[in-house]
Formats: sequence, structure tokens, C-alpha cells
Amino acid sequence: MAVVLTVAFAMPGLAIASPFSNLKPADPQPDAAALAPGLAVDYYGVLVNSLRELEGHMKYMEGKAGPPLPMLNYSVGMENVLTSNSDDMVGADINGFIHMKEPGRYVFLVHSNDGVRVTIGGQMIFEDPDVHADRFSDEIIVEISEPGWYPIHVLYFEKRNTSTLELYWEAPGYGDMDFVPAEAFSHLRE
Repeated sequence: MAVVLTVAFAMPGLAIASPFSNLKPADPQPDAAALAPGLAVDYYGVLVNSLRELEGHMKYMEGKAGPPLPMLNYSVGMENVLTSNSDDMVGADINGFIHMKEPGRYVFLVHSNDGVRVTIGGQMIFEDPDVHADRFSDEIIVEISEPGWYPIHVLYFEKRNTSTLELYWEAPGYGDMDFVPAEAFSHLRE
């Protein structure tokens, strides 16, 4: 089922930035036999108010591997955060690859509650680092000249009550704005 998303608002004080155009694909490209579906995730049980605090805890805590995230399409209210076993105080270190199968213009949107940072191809394309209610990013424009698998890293935390982590795109060959589909995500098999 396709989700058609229209965002008629923007975060106060944020302007649409210039397109990101120097993202680096994985080099070498991962072998298909080495890839597993979804994104790998390590969880941290922490009470934090910012990504900076989460990173501080990550320096001396070992994360607990959770089931891979098939997609980033989680708006779960007061249920468990992502694929963790907890409904509050969760930090998530999410890694893998996103497949940009066509060169061209990709438009991303991030919907989050609480803090999130998204890095693709070695460039941070979005950060909303502190506690906040559900909100969308502005449009994030990414120009891809070389198709292939790009490393993706998402750092996320949920403090209390509800949680949301969603990644949308409008990509060449995929149609209108929708969740980044499961087939576009992978991680290395262990």
C-alpha cells in the first residue's frame, strides 16, 4: 500500500538547504551474497535528552544487537521502540546500506520523536538532536551521480511516552513520496 505524503509545514527557523551532492557510495560495493535484508541496530537503555548525551553513553556502554529493521516506518505511540523490548528510554545505533538504483534527484523527509541524525554516504543530511514531539524535517535534496549501495547511519533516541522514526523518499523510478522501501535497505551478514 502506497502512502502519499504531503507536508504543508516546515520546522520554524529552518530553510531548505542546497542539495547534497558529494555522497560517497560504498567502496567496494558489497557483494550480494554478503548482504542481509534491513538495517542492523544496536540498542542502549539510557535516559538522555540529546544525541550528544547518547553518544557519551555509547563510549562506555556496549549496545545490545536487536532484530534488523526492515524499514524505517515506525510510529508506534506508546508501544515498544523500533524492534527493542522497551517502550521508553531507548537509544538506537542503526547501520547498513541504502540502495540508490538510479542517478538523479532524491528528496528525503525524516519524521521523528525524539532525537535523530541521518548520515548517508559519509554526509550528515539531517539532524534534530534533542527531545521533541513528532515532527517532520524540511525536504532534504540529495543529488546522486553514481548508482549503487550507500552507507547509511541513523542515530536515534526516544526518551518517554511516544516514539516515531520514519524515513521517506521521492526517488527516480519509485514514484511519489513514500517510505523508503524494504528492498532499498540492507546490512552485512555476520
